Amino acid sequence: MADINSSFDFSKKSKETITSKLSNPFCHTNWSDEDLQEVRKEIRDFYKIEQRGICSYCKQTVSVVSVANCHVEHIVPKSIHLDFIFNPKNLCVICADCNQIKRDQETLGEIPETMTKAGIRKRYPNSSNAFKIIHPHFDNYDDHILIINGCYIDKGSKKGNFTIGACNLNRKLAVFGWEPNIVNDEKITIEMNSFIRETDPEKRKKHLGNLKKQLFD
Repeated sequence: MADINSSFDFSKKSKETITSKLSNPFCHTNWSDEDLQEVRKEIRDFYKIEQRGICSYCKQTVSVVSVANCHVEHIVPKSIHLDFIFNPKNLCVICADCNQIKRDQETLGEIPETMTKAGIRKRYPNSSNAFKIIHPHFDNYDDHILIINGCYIDKGSKKGNFTIGACNLNRKLAVFGWEPNIVNDEKITIEMNSFIRETDPEKRKKHLGNLKKQLFD
């Protein structure tokens, strides 16, 4: 089951505001315009409840009151795909840290392309395999990423690996100096590689159990 099971439906007032905005020259930076404030609030209020106060990327909590730690996210970047900026399936909420990372990427022109075959898509895709990133409307996060002791590990998943890199999910490990210890620990590295290579579900489960024990100990 996907992490988000219901997509947002714009109110009549929001639809009118959007129609008015799009009738004039419009680019992705207009997303922050003051006259879209109520539209953003409407989206944010819906998804913070739908996501039960959890960020779609790092799975840390977002604020259910303050907007400072609850930001509307465009899963397919609005700076690359303006046509999808108001598509409900392209929206979710993320925490302040994930938002700042995505914003910095956008400012530098380094934001990653999250769709496959992006150049030929005229309509917003409606399936998981159309996206490189874990898509909360189509994917179950736990199928792709394991979070242990603050460390984000992809479960041999290309989507998991892409999401960890694109959102810099191991940022706290790097800042606090934990990452080198994890990477250089021979037993953990061997166990992690064994888990990634293994195809038998029961053996993969055993490797995960060993990995959890070593990281928590």
